[in-house]
Amino acid sequence: MSRFFIAVAAVALQFFCLAAQATDAWPLPRPKLVVVVVIDQFRADYLIRSRSQFSVGGFRALIEGGAYFPFAEYDIMQSMTGPGHATILTGSYPYLAGIPINDWYDQDLHDSMYCTEDRSFETVGAPSRPHVGTSPKNLIGTTLGDEIKNAGLTSKQISIALKDRASILLGGHRADLAIWQDNATKKWVSSRYYIKKGDLPSWVQALNADPKLASCDTSTPCGLELTEAAVESAIKSENLGSGTGTDLLTISFSSHDYTGHKFGPNSPEIDQMTLSEDHMIQHLRSTLAHQMKTGLKDVVFVLTGDHGVAPAASYLQNTGIESGRIDEDGLRLDIEAQLNLKCATKTSGNWIGFFEDFNFYVNEAKLQGSKCDLAQVEAEMKSVLLKNKAFVAVFTRGEVLRHDLPPGLLGRQIAKTFYLGRTGNVVALPKPFYVNLSRNFATHMTGYSYDRMVPLIISGPGFKHGVFAGRTEVIDIAPTLAFALGVIPPALSEGRVLSEALQLK
Repeated sequence: MSRFFIAVAAVALQFFCLAAQATDAWPLPRPKLVVVVVIDQFRADYLIRSRSQFSVGGFRALIEGGAYFPFAEYDIMQSMTGPGHATILTGSYPYLAGIPINDWYDQDLHDSMYCTEDRSFETVGAPSRPHVGTSPKNLIGTTLGDEIKNAGLTSKQISIALKDRASILLGGHRADLAIWQDNATKKWVSSRYYIKKGDLPSWVQALNADPKLASCDTSTPCGLELTEAAVESAIKSENLGSGTGTDLLTISFSSHDYTGHKFGPNSPEIDQMTLSEDHMIQHLRSTLAHQMKTGLKDVVFVLTGDHGVAPAASYLQNTGIESGRIDEDGLRLDIEAQLNLKCATKTSGNWIGFFEDFNFYVNEAKLQGSKCDLAQVEAEMKSVLLKNKAFVAVFTRGEVLRHDLPPGLLGRQIAKTFYLGRTGNVVALPKPFYVNLSRNFATHMTGYSYDRMVPLIISGPGFKHGVFAGRTEVIDIAPTLAFALGVIPPALSEGRVLSEALQLK
Protein backbone atom coordinates (compact mmCIF):
# COMPACT_ATOMS: atom_id res chain seq x y z
CA MET A 1 0.00 0.00 0.00
CA SER A 2 1.40 3.39 -0.98
CA ARG A 3 2.23 6.04 1.57
CA PHE A 4 -0.58 8.18 0.13
CA PHE A 5 -3.27 5.60 0.83
CA ILE A 6 -1.79 4.87 4.27
CA ALA A 7 -1.99 8.59 5.07
CA VAL A 8 -5.58 8.79 3.80
CA ALA A 9 -6.55 5.75 5.88
CA ALA A 10 -4.93 7.25 8.95
CA VAL A 11 -6.81 10.52 8.52
CA ALA A 12 -10.09 8.65 7.98
CA LEU A 13 -9.49 6.55 11.10
CA GLN A 14 -8.72 9.66 13.10
CA PHE A 15 -11.93 11.31 11.80
CA PHE A 16 -14.10 8.38 12.82
CA CYS A 17 -12.43 8.22 16.23
CA LEU A 18 -13.08 11.92 16.75
CA ALA A 19 -16.69 11.46 15.61
CA ALA A 20 -17.14 8.64 18.11
CA GLN A 21 -15.56 10.73 20.85
CA ALA A 22 -17.83 13.65 19.99
CA THR A 23 -20.87 11.39 20.27
CA ASP A 24 -19.65 9.97 23.58
CA ALA A 25 -18.95 13.47 24.83
CA TRP A 26 -22.47 14.71 24.09
CA PRO A 27 -24.23 15.33 27.41
CA LEU A 28 -27.10 12.96 26.56
CA PRO A 29 -26.92 9.31 25.46
CA ARG A 30 -28.22 8.95 21.90
CA PRO A 31 -31.10 6.42 21.86
CA LYS A 32 -31.49 3.66 19.32
CA LEU A 33 -35.21 4.36 18.91
CA VAL A 34 -37.52 7.33 19.46
CA VAL A 35 -41.21 6.45 19.74
CA VAL A 36 -43.69 9.33 19.51
CA VAL A 37 -47.24 8.35 20.49
CA VAL A 38 -50.09 10.78 19.87
CA ILE A 39 -53.56 10.01 21.20
CA ASP A 40 -56.08 11.90 19.11
CA GLN A 41 -58.38 14.17 21.18
CA PHE A 42 -56.50 13.31 24.41
CA ARG A 43 -57.42 16.19 26.71
CA ALA A 44 -55.05 17.12 29.52
CA ASP A 45 -57.24 15.87 32.36
CA TYR A 46 -57.71 12.30 31.09
CA LEU A 47 -54.45 11.08 32.64
CA ILE A 48 -55.38 12.76 35.92
CA ARG A 49 -58.94 11.59 36.42
CA SER A 50 -58.28 7.91 35.60
CA ARG A 51 -54.82 7.61 37.16
CA SER A 52 -55.86 5.34 40.04
CA GLN A 53 -57.06 2.70 37.55
CA PHE A 54 -53.93 2.57 35.39
CA SER A 55 -51.83 -0.58 35.15
CA VAL A 56 -48.27 -0.70 36.42
CA GLY A 57 -46.69 -0.94 32.97
CA GLY A 58 -48.90 1.49 31.04
CA PHE A 59 -49.58 5.19 31.61
CA ARG A 60 -48.43 4.88 35.22
CA ALA A 61 -44.99 3.68 34.13
CA LEU A 62 -44.64 6.70 31.86
CA ILE A 63 -45.90 9.17 34.46
CA GLU A 64 -43.70 7.82 37.25
CA GLY A 65 -40.68 7.09 35.07
CA GLY A 66 -40.60 10.15 32.82
CA ALA A 67 -40.80 13.92 32.70
CA TYR A 68 -44.53 14.65 32.94
CA PHE A 69 -45.98 18.00 31.85
CA PRO A 70 -49.71 17.75 32.68
CA PHE A 71 -50.78 20.89 30.79
CA ALA A 72 -48.83 21.26 27.54
CA GLU A 73 -50.46 23.79 25.23
CA TYR A 74 -51.23 24.47 21.59
CA ASP A 75 -51.32 28.25 21.41
CA ILE A 76 -53.53 28.34 18.31
CA MET A 77 -57.04 29.57 17.58
CA GLN A 78 -58.44 26.26 16.24
CA SER A 79 -57.39 22.96 17.75
CA MET A 80 -57.91 20.02 15.41
CA THR A 81 -56.16 16.98 13.93
CA GLY A 82 -54.25 18.54 11.02
CA PRO A 83 -52.76 21.54 12.85
CA GLY A 84 -52.08 19.44 15.95
CA HIS A 85 -50.11 16.71 14.20
CA ALA A 86 -48.27 19.25 12.06
CA THR A 87 -47.14 21.12 15.18
CA ILE A 88 -45.76 18.20 17.18
CA LEU A 89 -42.59 17.36 15.24
CA THR A 90 -42.09 20.60 13.30
CA GLY A 91 -42.00 22.61 16.50
CA SER A 92 -43.83 25.40 14.67
CA TYR A 93 -47.32 26.85 14.64
CA PRO A 94 -49.64 26.94 11.59
CA TYR A 95 -48.61 30.44 10.47
CA LEU A 96 -45.24 28.86 9.65
CA ALA A 97 -46.00 25.16 9.07
CA GLY A 98 -48.89 25.96 6.73
CA ILE A 99 -51.57 23.67 8.23
CA PRO A 100 -54.05 26.04 9.91
CA ILE A 101 -57.11 23.79 9.47
CA ASN A 102 -57.99 20.33 8.11
CA ASP A 103 -59.53 21.64 4.85
CA TRP A 104 -59.34 24.96 3.06
CA TYR A 105 -60.30 26.52 -0.31
CA ASP A 106 -57.99 26.58 -3.30
CA GLN A 107 -58.72 29.62 -5.50
CA ASP A 108 -56.95 28.08 -8.51
CA LEU A 109 -58.83 24.78 -8.37
CA HIS A 110 -62.09 26.45 -7.27
CA ASP A 111 -62.41 23.55 -4.89
CA SER A 112 -61.66 22.54 -1.32
CA MET A 113 -58.15 21.34 -0.48
CA TYR A 114 -57.49 18.67 2.15
CA CYS A 115 -54.44 19.33 4.30
CA THR A 116 -52.51 16.30 2.97
CA GLU A 117 -54.05 16.24 -0.49
CA ASP A 118 -51.73 15.79 -3.46
CA ARG A 119 -53.40 14.55 -6.61
CA SER A 120 -50.06 13.70 -8.24
CA PHE A 121 -49.59 10.67 -5.97
CA GLU A 122 -52.10 7.82 -6.10
CA THR A 123 -53.04 5.65 -3.15
CA VAL A 124 -51.20 2.32 -2.85
CA GLY A 125 -53.19 -0.64 -1.56
CA ALA A 126 -56.69 0.50 -2.53
CA PRO A 127 -58.55 0.89 -5.83
CA SER A 128 -57.48 4.10 -7.54
CA ARG A 129 -60.12 6.82 -7.34
CA PRO A 130 -60.12 10.21 -9.12
CA HIS A 131 -58.72 13.15 -7.15
CA VAL A 132 -57.52 10.89 -4.34
CA GLY A 133 -53.87 11.28 -3.51
CA THR A 134 -51.78 12.32 -0.54
CA SER A 135 -48.34 13.54 0.45
CA PRO A 136 -46.74 15.99 2.93
CA LYS A 137 -46.49 18.63 0.17
CA ASN A 138 -48.64 21.17 2.05
CA LEU A 139 -46.47 20.92 5.17
CA ILE A 140 -43.96 23.78 5.14
CA GLY A 141 -40.49 23.26 6.62
CA THR A 142 -39.14 20.08 8.16
CA THR A 143 -39.92 17.66 10.97
CA LEU A 144 -37.61 16.08 13.52
CA GLY A 145 -37.38 12.99 11.33
CA ASP A 146 -36.41 15.08 8.33
CA GLU A 147 -33.60 16.73 10.29
CA ILE A 148 -32.26 13.40 11.56
CA LYS A 149 -31.82 12.36 7.94
CA ASN A 150 -30.62 15.79 6.84
CA ALA A 151 -27.81 15.43 9.38
CA GLY A 152 -26.65 12.34 7.49
CA LEU A 153 -27.50 9.98 10.32
CA THR A 154 -28.66 6.45 9.57
CA SER A 155 -32.34 6.31 10.47
CA LYS A 156 -35.36 4.23 9.53
CA GLN A 157 -38.61 6.13 9.96
CA ILE A 158 -42.12 4.65 10.00
CA SER A 159 -45.41 6.47 10.69
CA ILE A 160 -48.73 4.74 11.47
CA ALA A 161 -52.27 5.99 12.16
CA LEU A 162 -55.85 5.26 11.17
CA LYS A 163 -56.07 8.82 9.80
CA ASP A 164 -53.97 9.72 6.76
CA ARG A 165 -53.31 13.29 7.89
CA ALA A 166 -52.07 12.06 11.27
CA SER A 167 -49.63 9.57 9.77
CA ILE A 168 -48.35 11.89 7.02
CA LEU A 169 -47.90 15.04 9.10
CA LEU A 170 -46.02 13.16 11.84
CA GLY A 171 -43.89 11.32 9.28
CA GLY A 172 -42.79 14.48 7.48
CA HIS A 173 -41.13 14.66 4.08
CA ARG A 174 -38.49 11.96 4.49
CA ALA A 175 -40.32 9.12 6.24
CA ASP A 176 -39.49 5.71 4.78
CA LEU A 177 -43.14 4.73 5.05
CA ALA A 178 -46.43 6.19 6.27
CA ILE A 179 -49.54 4.01 6.38
CA TRP A 180 -53.16 4.62 7.35
CA GLN A 181 -56.57 3.02 6.95
CA ASP A 182 -58.56 3.68 3.77
CA ASN A 183 -62.10 4.70 4.72
CA ALA A 184 -63.72 2.94 1.76
CA THR A 185 -61.95 -0.42 1.84
CA LYS A 186 -60.93 -0.55 5.53
CA LYS A 187 -57.46 -1.64 4.36
CA TRP A 188 -54.06 -0.29 5.36
CA VAL A 189 -52.79 1.88 2.52
CA SER A 190 -50.03 4.33 1.65
CA SER A 191 -49.12 6.77 -1.14
CA ARG A 192 -46.88 6.61 -4.18
CA TYR A 193 -45.02 9.45 -2.47
CA TYR A 194 -43.53 6.80 -0.14
CA ILE A 195 -43.77 3.69 -2.32
CA LYS A 196 -42.32 4.64 -5.68
CA LYS A 197 -42.83 1.24 -7.30
CA GLY A 198 -44.53 -2.02 -6.47
CA ASP A 199 -46.96 -2.78 -3.69
CA LEU A 200 -47.16 -2.38 0.05
CA PRO A 201 -44.51 -4.12 2.15
CA SER A 202 -45.34 -7.76 2.85
CA TRP A 203 -46.02 -7.10 6.53
CA VAL A 204 -48.67 -4.51 5.63
CA GLN A 205 -50.23 -6.92 3.14
CA ALA A 206 -50.37 -9.51 5.90
CA LEU A 207 -52.25 -7.03 8.09
CA ASN A 208 -54.76 -6.50 5.28
CA ALA A 209 -55.47 -10.25 5.17
CA ASP A 210 -57.01 -10.04 8.65
CA PRO A 211 -60.83 -10.40 8.32
CA LYS A 212 -61.20 -8.27 11.45
CA LEU A 213 -60.49 -5.14 9.39
CA ALA A 214 -63.83 -5.21 7.61
CA SER A 215 -65.93 -5.60 10.77
CA CYS A 216 -64.00 -3.42 13.22
CA ASP A 217 -65.77 -0.38 14.66
CA THR A 218 -62.83 1.98 14.97
CA SER A 219 -64.68 4.14 17.51
CA THR A 220 -64.22 1.27 19.98
CA PRO A 221 -61.05 -0.31 21.43
CA CYS A 222 -61.05 -2.48 18.30
CA GLY A 223 -59.52 0.50 16.47
CA LEU A 224 -56.71 0.57 19.03
CA GLU A 225 -56.08 -3.12 18.49
CA LEU A 226 -55.79 -2.67 14.72
CA THR A 227 -53.32 0.17 15.15
CA GLU A 228 -51.36 -1.72 17.79
CA ALA A 229 -51.10 -4.76 15.50
CA ALA A 230 -49.72 -2.56 12.72
CA VAL A 231 -47.21 -0.97 15.11
CA GLU A 232 -45.97 -4.33 16.37
CA SER A 233 -45.60 -5.63 12.82
CA ALA A 234 -43.58 -2.54 11.89
CA ILE A 235 -41.29 -2.88 14.91
CA LYS A 236 -40.53 -6.54 14.17
CA SER A 237 -40.54 -6.54 10.38
CA GLU A 238 -38.49 -3.36 10.00
CA ASN A 239 -36.17 -4.27 12.91
CA LEU A 240 -36.64 -0.82 14.40
CA GLY A 241 -34.03 0.15 16.96
CA SER A 242 -31.49 -2.41 15.75
CA GLY A 243 -29.48 -0.24 13.35
CA THR A 244 -26.40 1.89 13.88
CA GLY A 245 -28.33 5.16 14.15
CA THR A 246 -31.56 6.36 15.76
CA ASP A 247 -34.80 5.09 14.26
CA LEU A 248 -38.07 7.01 14.58
CA LEU A 249 -41.51 5.45 15.01
CA THR A 250 -44.47 7.84 15.05
CA ILE A 251 -47.93 6.58 16.00
CA SER A 252 -51.31 8.25 16.30
CA PHE A 253 -54.18 6.40 17.95
CA SER A 254 -57.24 7.86 16.23
CA SER A 255 -59.96 5.83 17.95
CA HIS A 256 -60.02 8.10 21.00
CA ASP A 257 -61.13 10.95 18.72
CA TYR A 258 -63.86 8.86 17.12
CA THR A 259 -65.19 7.87 20.55
CA GLY A 260 -65.00 11.42 21.89
CA HIS A 261 -66.97 12.86 18.97
CA LYS A 262 -69.57 10.14 19.33
CA PHE A 263 -70.11 10.15 23.10
CA GLY A 264 -68.40 13.24 24.56
CA PRO A 265 -65.61 13.65 27.12
CA ASN A 266 -67.84 12.98 30.13
CA SER A 267 -69.03 9.57 28.96
CA PRO A 268 -68.24 6.10 30.33
CA GLU A 269 -67.18 5.20 26.78
CA ILE A 270 -64.32 7.71 26.85
CA ASP A 271 -63.23 6.48 30.28
CA GLN A 272 -63.16 2.92 28.96
CA MET A 273 -61.20 4.03 25.91
CA THR A 274 -58.60 5.67 28.15
CA LEU A 275 -58.20 2.45 30.14
CA SER A 276 -57.90 0.46 26.91
CA GLU A 277 -55.16 2.84 25.80
CA ASP A 278 -53.43 2.24 29.11
CA HIS A 279 -53.29 -1.50 28.37
CA MET A 280 -52.21 -0.73 24.81
CA ILE A 281 -49.28 1.37 26.08
CA GLN A 282 -48.32 -1.45 28.43
CA HIS A 283 -48.35 -3.94 25.56
CA LEU A 284 -46.34 -1.63 23.29
CA ARG A 285 -43.69 -1.12 25.95
CA SER A 286 -43.50 -4.87 26.48
CA THR A 287 -43.06 -5.44 22.74
CA LEU A 288 -40.26 -2.89 22.60
CA ALA A 289 -38.57 -4.39 25.67
CA HIS A 290 -38.44 -7.79 23.98
CA GLN A 291 -37.42 -6.39 20.58
CA MET A 292 -34.54 -4.23 21.79
CA LYS A 293 -31.31 -5.90 22.84
CA THR A 294 -31.07 -3.60 25.85
CA GLY A 295 -34.78 -3.53 26.68
CA LEU A 296 -36.13 0.00 27.06
CA LYS A 297 -32.75 1.50 28.02
CA ASP A 298 -32.18 2.77 24.48
CA VAL A 299 -35.74 3.97 23.81
CA VAL A 300 -37.01 7.53 24.21
CA PHE A 301 -40.79 7.44 24.52
CA VAL A 302 -42.98 10.51 23.96
CA LEU A 303 -46.70 10.63 24.74
CA THR A 304 -48.98 13.56 23.92
CA GLY A 305 -52.27 14.53 22.25
CA ASP A 306 -53.09 16.56 19.14
CA HIS A 307 -55.90 18.56 20.81
CA GLY A 308 -58.55 18.30 23.50
CA VAL A 309 -62.33 18.56 23.32
CA ALA A 310 -65.22 20.62 24.67
CA PRO A 311 -67.96 19.22 26.88
CA ALA A 312 -71.05 18.46 24.81
CA ALA A 313 -73.55 21.33 24.72
CA SER A 314 -76.26 18.96 25.94
CA TYR A 315 -74.09 17.99 28.91
CA LEU A 316 -73.80 21.65 29.94
CA GLN A 317 -77.54 22.26 29.86
CA ASN A 318 -78.96 23.33 33.23
CA THR A 319 -75.47 23.95 34.65
CA GLY A 320 -75.61 27.72 34.38
CA ILE A 321 -72.76 27.63 31.83
CA GLU A 322 -73.69 29.23 28.52
CA SER A 323 -73.24 26.91 25.56
CA GLY A 324 -74.83 26.07 22.23
CA ARG A 325 -74.55 25.08 18.58
CA ILE A 326 -74.19 27.45 15.63
CA ASP A 327 -75.71 26.76 12.21
CA GLU A 328 -72.96 27.43 9.65
CA ASP A 329 -75.28 26.73 6.71
CA GLY A 330 -77.62 29.42 7.95
CA LEU A 331 -74.72 31.84 8.31
CA ARG A 332 -73.66 31.20 4.73
CA LEU A 333 -77.16 31.95 3.45
CA ASP A 334 -77.25 35.19 5.45
CA ILE A 335 -73.87 36.23 4.03
CA GLU A 336 -74.94 35.42 0.46
CA ALA A 337 -78.08 37.53 0.88
CA GLN A 338 -76.12 40.48 2.28
CA LEU A 339 -73.53 40.39 -0.50
CA ASN A 340 -76.18 40.10 -3.22
CA LEU A 341 -77.76 43.20 -1.75
CA LYS A 342 -74.62 45.29 -1.23
CA CYS A 343 -72.25 44.02 -3.93
CA ALA A 344 -74.43 43.19 -6.93
CA THR A 345 -72.73 41.38 -9.82
CA LYS A 346 -73.82 39.50 -12.93
CA THR A 347 -71.19 36.80 -12.37
CA SER A 348 -72.78 33.44 -11.58
CA GLY A 349 -72.00 31.27 -8.58
CA ASN A 350 -71.93 31.79 -4.84
CA TRP A 351 -69.96 34.45 -3.01
CA ILE A 352 -68.76 31.85 -0.53
CA GLY A 353 -66.58 29.30 -2.30
CA PHE A 354 -66.20 27.11 0.77
CA PHE A 355 -66.72 27.24 4.51
CA GLU A 356 -65.41 25.01 7.28
CA ASP A 357 -65.29 25.40 11.06
CA PHE A 358 -66.24 29.10 10.89
CA ASN A 359 -63.66 29.82 8.16
CA PHE A 360 -65.47 31.49 5.25
CA TYR A 361 -63.65 31.66 1.90
CA VAL A 362 -64.56 34.18 -0.80
CA ASN A 363 -65.06 32.89 -4.32
CA GLU A 364 -62.82 35.53 -5.92
CA ALA A 365 -64.19 34.84 -9.39
CA LYS A 366 -67.44 36.40 -8.15
CA LEU A 367 -65.68 39.76 -7.73
CA GLN A 368 -65.54 40.32 -11.49
CA GLY A 369 -68.00 43.09 -12.31
CA SER A 370 -68.93 43.52 -8.65
CA LYS A 371 -69.54 46.87 -6.99
CA CYS A 372 -67.28 45.71 -4.12
CA ASP A 373 -63.62 44.84 -3.95
CA LEU A 374 -62.29 42.00 -1.82
CA ALA A 375 -61.84 44.14 1.30
CA GLN A 376 -65.41 45.41 1.07
CA VAL A 377 -66.76 41.88 0.60
CA GLU A 378 -64.84 40.73 3.69
CA ALA A 379 -66.20 43.67 5.68
CA GLU A 380 -69.78 42.82 4.70
CA MET A 381 -69.23 39.17 5.68
CA LYS A 382 -67.85 40.25 9.04
CA SER A 383 -70.85 42.50 9.68
CA VAL A 384 -73.23 39.58 9.18
CA LEU A 385 -71.28 37.25 11.48
CA LEU A 386 -71.02 39.84 14.24
CA LYS A 387 -74.81 39.86 14.53
CA ASN A 388 -74.62 36.34 15.96
CA LYS A 389 -74.20 36.64 19.73
CA ALA A 390 -72.47 33.25 19.91
CA PHE A 391 -69.24 34.75 18.50
CA VAL A 392 -66.73 36.51 20.72
CA ALA A 393 -64.75 37.93 17.77
CA VAL A 394 -64.69 38.02 13.97
CA PHE A 395 -61.65 39.00 11.92
CA THR A 396 -60.81 39.38 8.24
CA ARG A 397 -57.79 38.56 6.13
CA GLY A 398 -57.17 42.27 5.63
CA GLU A 399 -57.14 42.94 9.37
CA VAL A 400 -54.52 40.26 9.93
CA LEU A 401 -52.32 41.69 7.18
CA ARG A 402 -52.63 45.12 8.84
CA HIS A 403 -51.88 43.58 12.25
CA ASP A 404 -55.24 44.85 13.46
CA LEU A 405 -55.99 42.05 15.91
CA PRO A 406 -57.86 41.67 19.21
CA PRO A 407 -55.74 42.07 22.35
CA GLY A 408 -54.42 39.23 24.49
CA LEU A 409 -55.13 35.53 23.99
CA LEU A 410 -57.28 35.78 20.87
CA GLY A 411 -54.96 38.11 18.97
CA ARG A 412 -51.92 36.03 19.85
CA GLN A 413 -53.59 32.81 18.70
CA ILE A 414 -54.83 34.39 15.45
CA ALA A 415 -51.30 35.57 14.64
CA LYS A 416 -49.87 32.10 15.30
CA THR A 417 -52.51 30.38 13.17
CA PHE A 418 -53.33 32.55 10.15
CA TYR A 419 -51.75 31.34 6.90
CA LEU A 420 -52.44 33.48 3.83
CA GLY A 421 -54.43 31.59 1.21
CA ARG A 422 -55.35 28.75 3.57
CA THR A 423 -57.07 30.43 6.51
CA GLY A 424 -60.51 31.81 5.63
CA ASN A 425 -61.02 35.33 4.29
CA VAL A 426 -63.21 35.83 7.34
CA VAL A 427 -63.04 33.73 10.51
CA ALA A 428 -65.50 33.81 13.40
CA LEU A 429 -64.36 32.76 16.87
CA PRO A 430 -67.14 31.33 19.04
CA LYS A 431 -67.59 31.99 22.72
CA PRO A 432 -66.44 29.20 25.07
CA PHE A 433 -68.54 26.04 24.81
CA TYR A 434 -70.15 27.07 21.51
CA VAL A 435 -69.51 24.75 18.53
CA ASN A 436 -70.89 24.28 15.04
CA LEU A 437 -74.04 22.35 14.29
CA SER A 438 -72.72 18.99 13.10
CA ARG A 439 -73.29 15.27 13.35
CA ASN A 440 -70.82 15.07 16.24
CA PHE A 441 -72.15 14.85 19.78
CA ALA A 442 -69.04 16.72 20.99
CA THR A 443 -66.23 18.45 19.12
CA HIS A 444 -63.19 20.75 19.26
CA MET A 445 -62.43 23.91 17.28
CA THR A 446 -61.15 26.63 19.59
CA GLY A 447 -58.07 27.84 21.41
CA TYR A 448 -59.70 27.60 24.84
CA SER A 449 -58.10 25.49 27.57
CA TYR A 450 -60.30 22.42 27.07
CA ASP A 451 -59.29 22.27 23.39
CA ARG A 452 -55.67 23.41 23.52
CA MET A 453 -54.30 21.59 26.60
CA VAL A 454 -52.91 18.06 26.36
CA PRO A 455 -50.53 15.96 28.46
CA LEU A 456 -46.88 15.54 27.54
CA ILE A 457 -44.56 12.83 28.86
CA ILE A 458 -40.99 12.19 27.72
CA SER A 459 -39.22 9.19 29.19
CA GLY A 460 -36.03 7.36 28.43
CA PRO A 461 -32.26 7.85 28.63
CA GLY A 462 -31.30 11.41 29.49
CA PHE A 463 -34.69 12.49 30.85
CA LYS A 464 -35.55 13.13 34.50
CA HIS A 465 -38.44 11.67 36.45
CA GLY A 466 -40.93 14.15 37.84
CA VAL A 467 -43.96 16.36 37.34
CA PHE A 468 -43.34 19.82 35.87
CA ALA A 469 -45.92 22.55 36.41
CA GLY A 470 -44.34 25.37 34.41
CA ARG A 471 -45.89 26.57 31.15
CA THR A 472 -45.00 24.20 28.35
CA GLU A 473 -46.00 24.24 24.69
CA VAL A 474 -46.24 21.35 22.26
CA ILE A 475 -43.79 23.19 19.98
CA ASP A 476 -41.16 22.40 22.65
CA ILE A 477 -41.19 18.66 21.83
CA ALA A 478 -39.24 18.85 18.55
CA PRO A 479 -36.34 21.06 19.73
CA THR A 480 -36.07 19.02 22.94
CA LEU A 481 -35.76 15.74 21.04
CA ALA A 482 -33.40 17.39 18.54
CA PHE A 483 -31.14 18.43 21.44
CA ALA A 484 -31.27 14.91 22.86
CA LEU A 485 -30.18 13.51 19.50
CA GLY A 486 -27.61 16.19 18.79
CA VAL A 487 -29.22 17.38 15.55
CA ILE A 488 -30.48 20.76 14.34
CA PRO A 489 -34.11 21.43 15.29
CA PRO A 490 -36.65 21.50 12.43
CA ALA A 491 -36.21 24.48 10.10
CA LEU A 492 -39.13 26.54 11.44
CA SER A 493 -38.95 25.33 15.03
CA GLU A 494 -39.86 28.09 17.49
CA GLY A 495 -40.10 26.10 20.72
CA ARG A 496 -37.60 25.87 23.53
CA VAL A 497 -35.54 22.94 24.82
CA LEU A 498 -37.21 21.59 27.96
CA SER A 499 -33.94 21.82 29.87
CA GLU A 500 -35.66 21.27 33.21
CA ALA A 501 -36.49 17.73 32.09
CA LEU A 502 -32.96 16.80 30.94
CA GLN A 503 -30.53 14.71 32.96
CA LEU A 504 -27.29 16.13 31.63
CA LYS A 505 -23.93 14.50 32.27
